[in-house]
Parts: sequence; C-alpha cells; structure tokens
Amino acid sequence: MKFENAAFQPQAECAKPAIYLYPTAKTQVSVKVDPKGGFTYTDPEYGNGWEVTAYPDGKIVVDGKEYPYLFWEGRGGLYQTPEKGFIVERNNVHQFLVEKLTQLGLNKQESFDFIEYWEPYMKDAPYYFVTFMDNEALDALAPLEVNPQPDTIIRILMDFEPLEKPKHVIGLEIKTPTRNGFTVVEWGGVKH
Repeated sequence: MKFENAAFQPQAECAKPAIYLYPTAKTQVSVKVDPKGGFTYTDPEYGNGWEVTAYPDGKIVVDGKEYPYLFWEGRGGLYQTPEKGFIVERNNVHQFLVEKLTQLGLNKQESFDFIEYWEPYMKDAPYYFVTFMDNEALDALAPLEVNPQPDTIIRILMDFEPLEKPKHVIGLEIKTPTRNGFTVVEWGGVKH
C-alpha cells in the first residue's frame, strides 16, 4: 500500500498488510478492504472481496487452498506522520518489536511474521524513529469491512524513519486490546 505523507515527505510504501481471522468456530467470512488509491496486489485474488472459510486456529481457505492470512498491497492516500513514537537503537530493534507488538495485541505467530518481514528493513541506520498508527487512522486510509462482524478488531500500521542520531519525541501511549470472540488482526508497515 502506498501512502502519501501530508507533510510532503517522499511517497512511502506500505508493505505486506496481512489480515488474520480467528472466528470462534468454522465460519464463512466476507472481507473487504478499500484502500483509497486502489490495490496493486492481493493474495488470494480479491475480486469483489474475499469470501473465505475461516477456522478458530487462524487457517483461511479460499477455493480449496489454505492461507495463513489475507495479503494486499495498494495506495492508501495522504496521511500525516504521527509525531509521537519511540527512538530505538539499531541493536535494540528486535526486542523493541517483540515488546511493542505484544502490547499492541499481536500473538506470537503474528509478531513472528511481522518481525520476520520488517526487522531486515531496520538494520542500516544507528537509530530509528518508530510509531504505530491505530484502527482509527487505518480506517481513514483503508476501511475494512468484515462480515460477520468481529467482536475484536486490531489494526496496526508501523511507520519508521532511519536516523543518524537520536531526536526528541513525545512517547506514544499504547493501550493493549483484549481479544474476545471473533478476532480480526491486520498489520502492515510503511517503507520510506
């Protein structure tokens, strides 16, 4: 997903948004996401939305093929980079992500998938400014519709900026969500 930053920074690309589904029983689920600038890629094929069979363990089946999550990329439009966040030293990135993703409500598998994808992008600079956008921010950029209605929705988008030296930032308060009933989790990140 590509987002254009309202602060006129270079266009950023959001990569690997992954949607996990955890119904309380085997369930037929309809999933629609509407990135403001449209899709550039989906897996499985999106068509007019994903019609899937979802299982409590997170398994998703589409046309007889099993998936661990639904994947999409696209353009989300303008957004303003949040000013609140964290300054993280390169050597502390892994532990930072483990800690913050847990606080943000991701389980071990979701956190592993996230870190496996994103940590390699955070190896070059001595420091990083890292922030996370929440459900409300993501709903404005790429609304998500799931039927039947989930009991819990956790949407996370990480934005990060490489830094040569630390800078002063206001800390981001993270409220840990409670996962109850049918839970939907979506994570992604912005590459600059």
